[in-house]
Amino acid sequence: MRRAVVVGAGLAGLATAVAAADRGVAVTVLEKGDLAGGAASFSGGQVWVAANHLEAAQGIQDDLGDAERYVRAVGASHPELIDDAALHRWLTEAPRAARYFEDAGAVTWEIIPDYPDYYQDAPGSRPTGRYLTAAYDARRLGPWRERLRVSPHFPVGTTYAEILGAGLRASAFGAAREADDLSREDRLTFGTGVVAGFLAAAVERGVDILLEHAAVELCVDDGHVTGVVAQNPDGARRILDGDVVIATSGYDWDDELAHDFLGLKPADRGSVAPRTLTGDGIRLARQAGGAVVEIPANRVPVQVGYPVDGYPGFQVAREHSLPHTFVVDRSGRRFCDDAVYWEIVKKTLQPGSPHLPCFMIWDSRHHRRYGLGPTPPGGTYPPEVVSSAPTLRELGTVLGIDGEALAATAARFSAAVASGHDPEFGRGTNTTWQRFQGDPTQQPHPNLGPVDEPPFFGMRLTMVSTGIGLTGIAVDPDGQVLTADGAPVAGLHAAGAAAAFTSSGTAYNSGFSLSRAITLGLLVAERL
Repeated sequence: MRRAVVVGAGLAGLATAVAAADRGVAVTVLEKGDLAGGAASFSGGQVWVAANHLEAAQGIQDDLGDAERYVRAVGASHPELIDDAALHRWLTEAPRAARYFEDAGAVTWEIIPDYPDYYQDAPGSRPTGRYLTAAYDARRLGPWRERLRVSPHFPVGTTYAEILGAGLRASAFGAAREADDLSREDRLTFGTGVVAGFLAAAVERGVDILLEHAAVELCVDDGHVTGVVAQNPDGARRILDGDVVIATSGYDWDDELAHDFLGLKPADRGSVAPRTLTGDGIRLARQAGGAVVEIPANRVPVQVGYPVDGYPGFQVAREHSLPHTFVVDRSGRRFCDDAVYWEIVKKTLQPGSPHLPCFMIWDSRHHRRYGLGPTPPGGTYPPEVVSSAPTLRELGTVLGIDGEALAATAARFSAAVASGHDPEFGRGTNTTWQRFQGDPTQQPHPNLGPVDEPPFFGMRLTMVSTGIGLTGIAVDPDGQVLTADGAPVAGLHAAGAAAAFTSSGTAYNSGFSLSRAITLGLLVAERL
């Protein structure tokens, strides 16, 4: 009987396991953490699939040619990093993968309503239809319900439709409702909801999922990977035979790899992904001669965030897209369109950048209306994260930045944005997506509002990874691991964010990662 060992119980690993089991392969999944779900469970559960079957059913016009134009336009800064064959394979097979796993009972997709591609001005973009997500009834998981990671970053139980209907910020504080006789407690949504169905499907197929079992070494015979050594928390080891599929996601919590690939020291970075993401897959692949493809640090979808009291220790800062705030560096001056995270990251992670560290500054109106992560509107911010002062000059002193320049920046910004325009950096005008993240009730612009009402607040922003490093194991278009000279490593495959994003290069749009997870999962399974 054919056997396979999948390392990692996130979306890519579970998708691979489901499709492989359907083909008669005996599958064992190793997960070093004590819960299944990986980084995907912590995500927004957005799966970007162009020309998908739900679009067709709803009469939404889309085609793969436009999708390719869009990806190439977004990745135009480094076109050499896009593997044409991998790009075509991903785009053409993603709709099939989405349909396959729905037919297999692993998921029931729905389109996120009116959710646009990041770059609406890019050729081939679409205003809606490409983002899929799913909800799942937790009662169907049985004993595995307690073994599934639940996102601390999204209001699980609330749907995108409810969030978008109530306004993005308001929904995070209680917009969940009863729906279809399913309580919020039982309704799993966002990334947790997507992964839950794949976990249930794997269990139903008899896939052996071993939690708290780390893959510590590959078994290699004359260049052919024949299995893996698994180790449990007691240190006991055993060999599992079969082809090996690496689906371990990123390297977020490994100081050495994060420094190598992002150039960041521990004080400047964190992650919103589970702490089990320590680059195990990269190290395993290298044992068998597998190569690594690196993406420039300032093009990786790192986000800006801040520390929180709770696992995994950091949260993405969405509040910088809202009115009555801006971002500055130590000079007290703005340096980019600070309503959108990737513009901040591109500037701060450039080699030799003077903009790291950077700081989010806001006033009392922002505090009253929006809050900050777990702090509700008007609530008390954690003092170890947020500083406050009656004047911007004093706030600058507290934060260690130029207070005089900060006050001048705020005065210039506030005077300009009163008319609904930021002449300095075009805040909120560069993409539809960032306006979408603003306050729809704010006039004349959802991302703009003066910062002039005391007291004032500020915090140092952390560069936070999300489990999606783009840099990863070199693979062919079907997930076979490759050596530095392009030769296949027999018996070794990679799926999900463990595999380098050669299908899109430096292009990134939310949903690309989970789309590749299910697509490579299916393609790898078909080769086992």
